[in-house]
Amino acid sequence: MERLLMISSDCHAGAPMERYRDYLDPQFRKPFDEWLVNTEQRDARRREFFGGGIYSEESQADYDDEQAVKAGGISGCWDPERRIRELEADGCVGEVIFPGGSMDTAPPFHAGLMVDMFGLGPEYDLAGSRAYNRWLAEMCQTHPDRSAGVALITLDDIDVAVAEARWAREVGLRGGVLIPCSTGSLPFYNHPRYEPLWSVCEELALPVHTHGGGGAPPYGDHPGSLGIFLSEASWFAHRPFTFFVWSGVFERHPQLKFVMTEQGATWIPASLKQFDGLYEQAMFTHAKQHLSLKPSEYFARQCFVGASFMGTEEAAMRHEIGVDKLMWGSDYPHLEGTWPHTAQALKDAFAGVPGDEVRAMVGRNAAGVYGFDPVRLAPVVDRVGPSADAF
Repeated sequence: MERLLMISSDCHAGAPMERYRDYLDPQFRKPFDEWLVNTEQRDARRREFFGGGIYSEESQADYDDEQAVKAGGISGCWDPERRIRELEADGCVGEVIFPGGSMDTAPPFHAGLMVDMFGLGPEYDLAGSRAYNRWLAEMCQTHPDRSAGVALITLDDIDVAVAEARWAREVGLRGGVLIPCSTGSLPFYNHPRYEPLWSVCEELALPVHTHGGGGAPPYGDHPGSLGIFLSEASWFAHRPFTFFVWSGVFERHPQLKFVMTEQGATWIPASLKQFDGLYEQAMFTHAKQHLSLKPSEYFARQCFVGASFMGTEEAAMRHEIGVDKLMWGSDYPHLEGTWPHTAQALKDAFAGVPGDEVRAMVGRNAAGVYGFDPVRLAPVVDRVGPSADAF
């Protein structure tokens, strides 16, 4: 029976907040202790941004009743051995890891968003990002062939960002870097100040990512704020793509890989059609004078979509988006993801899709982007991979 190589392009990990203390530079440990105990302030600031908790009490209760969760909470967020068991039980042999298994395992000071949620200053954003990256690098070493960790990058000092990208590659965080969806008070991504960062990522073959959930402004603790945030978060997440296209980042860095994760995929064909239409209009010739390709051609050459928990709609549009562009993700261990029911979710999404296309979207594309070795993973695939006959 043939089994599928399945790699989740979107998983999440993080330590219980107090464990990050040992990964912080010493001068930040006392401020971290003070920040950690001030739960009332942290909760209030979160409400200012999101308008309340992301998940309803009812859905959280249902999730807590799941057998896999009851067996030990969500300790798979930070316990690499439990994590690998749960991923294998779900059919996954490899994963791309983003921060934040839960709000309680987010990076210190909620770093990495380029939003000074607590008024601490950019040095705390950098300190929290570095602490998370150190912890993640250590966790990924437990199963290095099966883990592609994505490092957090801050933007206040581009020389520091470049050094952090080089460090990430040296310690094995081959998943690439996660850039904030918002640049705060700094210039946005069409500014030349970011060129050294794009250059080093191209040089080191580090994919540049944006991920859904960051970049939106604070909506206040008011009626409807959570719904507004949920409605707009994906738009903010793929907004950097617009800047990369029109500012010529893809033109100047033709080997750079750009990945948009957990922000949907059905928006892509319409956006590319719109962008190409602008490109081809004679009245806007000056907007494309430094671009040798149409926006859709840059997307085809350099971009990928971490299409978390793909559904039937994305599967139906796979040729419009690009079968070779789509990378399935389980979003483990998040509540809205497919874990621990991935087998059924895959059957629902890919029923009737040709087997070779399924193979590309659930694993082969991710293996190519992130450098997973299918030969080394083959024994694990034979043991835990889902049956290709299921589709």
